[in-house]
Amino acid sequence: MRNLSFNEFKWDKKYVIAVIITLLCAIISGIVLYKFVNINIFFIEYAQDYIFYVFNFKNSKLIFSHILGELFYCCIFFLIGYFTKFKYFTLIFIFIRGLYFTLYAAILIGLNSFGGITVAIFVFIPVSLLSILLCCCVTESCKIINTKYVFCIPAIFALINTLIFIVLVNVVFRVIIVIV
Repeated sequence: MRNLSFNEFKWDKKYVIAVIITLLCAIISGIVLYKFVNINIFFIEYAQDYIFYVFNFKNSKLIFSHILGELFYCCIFFLIGYFTKFKYFTLIFIFIRGLYFTLYAAILIGLNSFGGITVAIFVFIPVSLLSILLCCCVTESCKIINTKYVFCIPAIFALINTLIFIVLVNVVFRVIIVIV
């Protein structure tokens, strides 16, 4: 039990405050840049495809791209947190991630009316916020876990986020669609 004990796990308060401030700045920047990005066809097509796949429960394309993106970001956060002493470099990636999260959420809500709002509230926003939280957790916890298991942590956290995404799309969203 000693190998995976999280008794020493304590959040660095300065890091948490920096993450919150960075995320708030990214959200504000994303809202401001929404009008400029709205003319880009890539963002609009992605939002429309995302809504189509969620409403039609065609999960294979969404799940594959989601797990690859999560694994990429979790590995970046792990590499910075484990091999360097400068975990505040992860704030750059949190800002980028928060900026794209806000842009896509604004496009989902603003462009696609009821369907976009439903998908954004019940699937996209919770999964994105959980993803940022898990990436920060990877950075904070990689120093206290036994070295035999530490290299599996990014894959485990990416899998956890993907499983929550699958549950939100296939269970929660279906219940919401049946009720509405």
